[in-house]
Amino acid sequence: MAASWIDVEDIAMCEAWEQAMIDPPPRGQGGLWVRVQQNFAKLRGPEHNRTVDALSSRFRVLRLECERFYQYFKKVETEMPDLGEDDQKEVALINYRHEERYDFKHVSEWEAIRI
Repeated sequence: MAASWIDVEDIAMCEAWEQAMIDPPPRGQGGLWVRVQQNFAKLRGPEHNRTVDALSSRFRVLRLECERFYQYFKKVETEMPDLGEDDQKEVALINYRHEERYDFKHVSEWEAIRI
């Protein structure tokens, strides 16, 4: 059974994905998720590595959560354009908690992938 993901791994995975999107692998070198895995290993160290399948699976889960939060953020951004971005994010977090009935716990990840 695979170990549970911890916050620092989630953040590292999102940063690894972002780096892979900026500098994608050349054709024939394993694809995007192999590059994400390489970047993740550089960020976390080889003793903390995850498989390509584990990384892509976890990313799908986080991406859905981040997309959900982004809808709240975009609404606040549209309705309150005079607020600074940090204040918009705080209002979006409050709205998310109120509507979803739980806290959005992936702010750092959302900021890394900025969906």
